[in-house]
Amino acid sequence: MVLAILRALAASVRRDLNTYGALKTNNFFLFVALLIWGAVVSGVEPVSAYPFLLLLAVLMLFPISSDPLDKVPPTRLSLWPLTRAQRVTLRLASLAFSPILWLTVVLLSFRASVLLAVGFVAIAVAVQAITAVTRGPAWNVARVVPRFPGRIGGLVSANLREMLSLLDPYLAFVIALGGTAWRIFANADPGAFPILAMLAAVAMSTYAQCLFALESGAGMTRYRLLPLRGWQILLAKDISFLGLLTLLTLPLDAPAGLAFGLAALAIGRYPSMKVHLPQRRWRFSSGRVLFGVLQGFVGVTLAFHATSGGFLIALVLYAAALYLGGRAWDAPVSRSVATKVPLTNTLQSEPRA
Repeated sequence: MVLAILRALAASVRRDLNTYGALKTNNFFLFVALLIWGAVVSGVEPVSAYPFLLLLAVLMLFPISSDPLDKVPPTRLSLWPLTRAQRVTLRLASLAFSPILWLTVVLLSFRASVLLAVGFVAIAVAVQAITAVTRGPAWNVARVVPRFPGRIGGLVSANLREMLSLLDPYLAFVIALGGTAWRIFANADPGAFPILAMLAAVAMSTYAQCLFALESGAGMTRYRLLPLRGWQILLAKDISFLGLLTLLTLPLDAPAGLAFGLAALAIGRYPSMKVHLPQRRWRFSSGRVLFGVLQGFVGVTLAFHATSGGFLIALVLYAAALYLGGRAWDAPVSRSVATKVPLTNTLQSEPRA
């Protein structure tokens, strides 16, 4: 029976690892890939991309550090007729399915520092220990989001919790935190702050393409039953996005960051309502490359001219997209595709970590 459980666990880990492929269509990863391509074409080492690659890798350490046995519901695991020796064997054998162990072996095989390899293992152990104490993902801050007042305040809170179950906001937070520390404790170049604000906005912009990707079929049905117009439902999604982006870019350059964010929402309106890409929690958002390129080009252009009319143009584009999106949502269900959710997104269970 232990072998059968291990085979099922291996299949589950393999499927789980496939979900990390969403990173390749994330806007921030496309930005890093552009840096690498530019360096390679110029014949130099892509040193400028290394800090961003390291940042992506560190953030992804948190979900991959989860215990493989956490994929089995505790109640089901306790009901299996296993002896103590079999449970110990299952626990030891499951360690072989841990991606953090594979990463440690790879680092050592490439003669990396033993201290670095031990550091990866220490992070995994720390994450597991905190998870056991908090009875949930150690990095989950969505539980502390309050309920906001107003007609759509509850939806804003729910959407913010949903957004905080992805890695994109945490990437933007680290960028904003580093930029803020640089501004406070060092003689920073003022011209760097709009760029840092845009980087934080790029980190969150992919989510603008998949605002409904985490909603199940039942969740979309509940949206249809709410006594709200389409633009109000979309506005609740946008407020959570823009509110968080404002907080992150306020110490840097809020107009530049918001101009980029408004443009990202305007361009991402169509794919967020019409193109439903599979999305998993505690992963980076996935998007369409074409829309990601448009978000980056238009967003950077308007952000660089935020104080000279760029912000106003971004606001007009966003208002137009909100109006058109609201009309599409309010269209008869037979003609609207806003309620269509992929079967895989409806049936697949969420990862426990």
